[in-house]
Amino acid sequence: MRFRRQGLVLVLPLAALAAGCGGGKMSASDVASFMRRTQPRTFADIRCAANRASGWDYVCTYTDPHLGREKFGVVVHGRMAMGSGSTPADDLLADGPYRKNTHAEFARRADALCAKRAAAVRALPVARNETELLDHGQRVSQLELGERSRMGGIRAPDDERAQVAAFLRSLAGLQRQIETLRDALVRHNAADLLAGERDLKAAREHSTTLARGLGLTCRY
Repeated sequence: MRFRRQGLVLVLPLAALAAGCGGGKMSASDVASFMRRTQPRTFADIRCAANRASGWDYVCTYTDPHLGREKFGVVVHGRMAMGSGSTPADDLLADGPYRKNTHAEFARRADALCAKRAAAVRALPVARNETELLDHGQRVSQLELGERSRMGGIRAPDDERAQVAAFLRSLAGLQRQIETLRDALVRHNAADLLAGERDLKAAREHSTTLARGLGLTCRY
């Protein structure tokens, strides 16, 4: 079983998993028992349950000693399994390989993430000086980064994968342009600041155009 939690990839020996659970396809309790045996402190209270609607065979929840309630998805092939990255239990779990989104469903879910981010940006206090402006830009960047990360977890319709990949790359480009603009502001470089504002505007227009091509209504 392989899964990602907090940026670390943990590869667990499949042979040990197979040897520890008997014959046939692993059940939810098999997965939970193995995780509990290998890392008893982290997975002391782990529970796994069938959840095919998520795109995974099972979704497991547990209490991390440092992070609180977490969850991850598991897909099983006989005696072998692979898991998603861990995420807070009340957050969105990345779609598993069995999840099939229609064009309308993908657009609806992506627009919901964008709307949530936009509302959070509007709720930020108005910057009154340079220090607050830098802080405001950093917070906007973090919100947009979180949106992109969650959007990357929505499984694209098969015939839109290339378009979605291009859209996500454009959102990564927005982050680079924000950092460039922030650097120009820190250096008080007027020429670079003007160029940064122009390039960021163009990058946002590009992302919005790609979003429209996917049926999204939210602006970037």
